[in-house]
Amino acid sequence: MNPEKTTVFICPLDWGLGHASRMIPVIDRYISGGYHVILGGSGKSGELLKATFPVIPFIVLPSPEIKYSGKGLFPVLSLLWQIPAMMLSAYSEHQHIKKIVNQYHVDIIISDNRYGLYCKTVYNIFVTHQISPVLPVMFKWAEYLLYRLLRIAIQQYDECWIPDFSGADNLTGKLSHRFKLPRNARFIGILSRFSKNSAQDTLNPGYKLVVILSGPQPQLSAFTQRIMEQACQLELKTLIIAGLQQIQSFSPQITVVPHLEISEFKNALIHADVVVCRAGYSGIMDLFTLRKSAIIVPTPGQTEQQYLAEYLSEKGFFTYVKQSQLALNEIMKKSLFQHKNGHHYSKTQ
Repeated sequence: MNPEKTTVFICPLDWGLGHASRMIPVIDRYISGGYHVILGGSGKSGELLKATFPVIPFIVLPSPEIKYSGKGLFPVLSLLWQIPAMMLSAYSEHQHIKKIVNQYHVDIIISDNRYGLYCKTVYNIFVTHQISPVLPVMFKWAEYLLYRLLRIAIQQYDECWIPDFSGADNLTGKLSHRFKLPRNARFIGILSRFSKNSAQDTLNPGYKLVVILSGPQPQLSAFTQRIMEQACQLELKTLIIAGLQQIQSFSPQITVVPHLEISEFKNALIHADVVVCRAGYSGIMDLFTLRKSAIIVPTPGQTEQQYLAEYLSEKGFFTYVKQSQLALNEIMKKSLFQHKNGHHYSKTQ
C-alpha cells in the first residue's frame, strides 16, 4: 500500500476528551508515514483534534450525548434510557461513513469506540480498551451477554486494537483480560499523547497542585465546583486544566487554562507535587507514560472509571478517592508530610 495514495479517516467518540487525546499518537504516526489523513468527530473532542492538527481536514460526525447523573439507581436508569439514542447514533454514523468513504476516497477507517464506523469496501480498525465492560452490581448477570454482543460488533472490523499490555502489568484488568478476545483483536501497548517525546523538560513551572477537569455533564460541573471551592482555600500555587471549559479564577494563586499544548501539559504534570484527575483510561495512560501517580476521582455512575480506580489503586499505581469525599486540604497536607520525610509522591516511579 502506497502511503501517499492512501487516505486514512480517524474518528474518536465524543465522551470527554480521552478518546480524542489517545488518538493523537495514532494520527502523528500516520502523518509521519506520509498518509493522507482526515479527522472526524464532534464536540470538545473534535475541538481538541482541530486545535492539535489545525491543517488536517476535519469532518463533523456527531456522537450521542451521554450524561452520568444522580445516585443509587438513577445513573443506571439514566444510561438504560439513553441506549436507544446510542443505537440510533451507531446506525446513523454507519450510513454517514459510506458517504464519507465515497466522497473522500477513504481507504482505511480508524474508529475509536464508534461501533457504526465501518464500511465493507475499505479496511476497518476499531480501537477499544473495553472488550468486556463492567456493569452495576444488579446487572452483573448481563456482563457476559454484553461481552458476546460487543464481540459480534467488533468482529465486523478487520482489526481491533486494544491499547494495553497483554501481561500481568496490564492497566485494564478484566475490561480486556477477562474473556476470550475477538479473533481480530490484539494488544498494541498504551497510547499516550506524551509518548512522542519522552525527554523531561527541565523548566519547573512551580505548581504544587495540578487538577485536570474532564468528563461528561452534569458531573463535570459538579466536579469543577468542588475543585474550585476547595482550591481557593489552599493558598498554594495551583493549575487547573479545565477541559476546554471557560472558568474564572478568583484567587491569584490559581491559574485556570481551558487546555495546554502537549509540551506544557507534560511539563506541568511532571513537576507537580500532586495531580488530581478523573479515572478515565486515556488520562491513566498519559500518567503511566510519565511515571506519574495521581489522586483519581471516578465520575459518579460510570462503572468503568469506578472499576479502574479500584483496580489500579490496589496495584499501587494511583490513589482512589470518591468525588463526595475529595478533600484537597487533607491531600496537600499529606503530600507536604511525605516530602518532608523523603517520600516521593509518585508511586509508579
